[in-house]
Amino acid sequence: MNLRTFLPPLPLPTASPPEPGEPARELPEPGFEGRQSVVAFLRHTGCPFAEATARGLREAAEAEPDIDWIAVSHAPALATAKWADAIGGLGDVRVLVDPERLSYATWGLGRSSLAHFMGRRSLGEVARLARQGIRNRHPHGTRWQRAGTFAVDAGGLVRWRHVPEHAGDLPPLGDAIDALRE
Repeated sequence: MNLRTFLPPLPLPTASPPEPGEPARELPEPGFEGRQSVVAFLRHTGCPFAEATARGLREAAEAEPDIDWIAVSHAPALATAKWADAIGGLGDVRVLVDPERLSYATWGLGRSSLAHFMGRRSLGEVARLARQGIRNRHPHGTRWQRAGTFAVDAGGLVRWRHVPEHAGDLPPLGDAIDALRE
């Protein structure tokens, strides 16, 4: 286990998350290109919640190929690729890396609290996912990073967002799809 993942990173200046109707923010690589997109900023690689979110993205990308599915990782590129392979790949999900966490901060996803990822609700969700075979893997990144998921229309406007109340609060991707269909 990489104990450094438990050390809180230096805080970054963090914007407020974009509200529905506001323009999408920049990504680590060119983003939306006139397509509807769902962008999921993941917790650290190795996190069961990141794995559950990535699996959900992979399934949604298979079912909804007209949407550009994007996962953003703050682990280095090699660690992200190894993790993605370990969880069965990400299929048609585009993976971007942001080790400096600058895009996270731009999208309003800053550093969380200890209670956010070690609180009762998060630990209960860890146990639920473990029963489904999703467990902690070798971590890269920081456990203190908040996750968040956003649906962006073809015009580059945010149509839906999910900023978790606790680390185990996974994004309801069906709601993201519904928001893009309205």
